[in-house]
Amino acid sequence: MKLLTNIMWVASVGVASLAFPAALHDERCVFDTAKNGGMVKFRGEAVSTDHDVIVRPNGCPNDRVILVYGDDPTFGKARLEVKRDEALNQFEKYLREEKPPKANEICKLCPRYRVHADFEGRLDVAPSAGLKKDPKTGKVVGIEGFGHPLPFTRYRLVITGVSNVEASEK
Repeated sequence: MKLLTNIMWVASVGVASLAFPAALHDERCVFDTAKNGGMVKFRGEAVSTDHDVIVRPNGCPNDRVILVYGDDPTFGKARLEVKRDEALNQFEKYLREEKPPKANEICKLCPRYRVHADFEGRLDVAPSAGLKKDPKTGKVVGIEGFGHPLPFTRYRLVITGVSNVEASEK
């Protein structure tokens, strides 16, 4: 009887995964359907660097997103309202906390936590990332993309909110 119950459970999970694949596997990349300037919401892991905060969205193993706050004054009239709540405070706290130093160890930017959260905001998409060259002459004619000191990604999320923050010790 127990074997029959297990078989039925496996079969029902299999049918559910066919009907609702995203419910069981968060494999779809948000960039597959997102448009430049569109509002998005996705889950990912955030990492703080010397210059930027970077997120690797779930389902997008080869893509990185630069995070900027929607209420940054440099956006001028294009600024967005940011939900500055406890979840955002918690996210920022976990992101900037570093591991306690060990004896005789120097460690710069040694994060204490792996930080996962749901991010929402406007997605800005550049045509490419890095130096833009003239196809005829090969000379550098501009820079495209996002990141510092040189752009390294096509994606920037202008966040309006963070939720479901989870942190685990590294």
